[in-house]
Amino acid sequence: MEFSEYLKLLGAILTSIGGATFVIIGLSKWFGDFLSKRLLDNYNNKHKSDLEGIKSKYQSELEKTKTDLEKAKSQFIRYSEKQFELYNDLWKVLLYTKHQADELWASAIPEKIPAFGEQIKLTRDAIDDNLLLIEEEHYEKLLELITQFDQFQFGKTKLIDIRHQPVDGRESISMEQARETINQNKKTKETFDSLLMEIGQSFRNQIKG
Repeated sequence: MEFSEYLKLLGAILTSIGGATFVIIGLSKWFGDFLSKRLLDNYNNKHKSDLEGIKSKYQSELEKTKTDLEKAKSQFIRYSEKQFELYNDLWKVLLYTKHQADELWASAIPEKIPAFGEQIKLTRDAIDDNLLLIEEEHYEKLLELITQFDQFQFGKTKLIDIRHQPVDGRESISMEQARETINQNKKTKETFDSLLMEIGQSFRNQIKG
């Protein structure tokens, strides 16, 4: 075989090998790109599925929270309306009780004592019947106010008893007792007047929110 023929054969071999190499390289690149794309698509699909699951979960929780908030809002509105009505009615009862105390202070006569005592009972019942809607601090002050009303009633009853003693029995000590009772009744009245105004202000603040 001539040298020139060896060169042609070598060139053919190299050409053959070179073409296969390019084909292999090309296939490798295509296959690598294909695998990368498949892996990326799988990751994206899984990621998207996970995100949808998370989104669905939080959407459900959000809807439940919104529903709970709406219920709480509705209950709060009903509670506020009921409490406003209660405080308004209770304030009227307290004022009427105070007006009766004022009349008893102006004129301590036996006929007024039973009506005043009955009014105190009605006030106490109104407080107890609506205990669940009355704020704790208000309830304590209302009980204190009832105590002051009771003391005022007792003082007025005592004063009436002293004043209606037989003339012969009115010793100087009885007159002194009358003055002391009047002074005590005055202090008691000033106390429940002040307490009533304090309660009224706290009621107003409660209603305003």
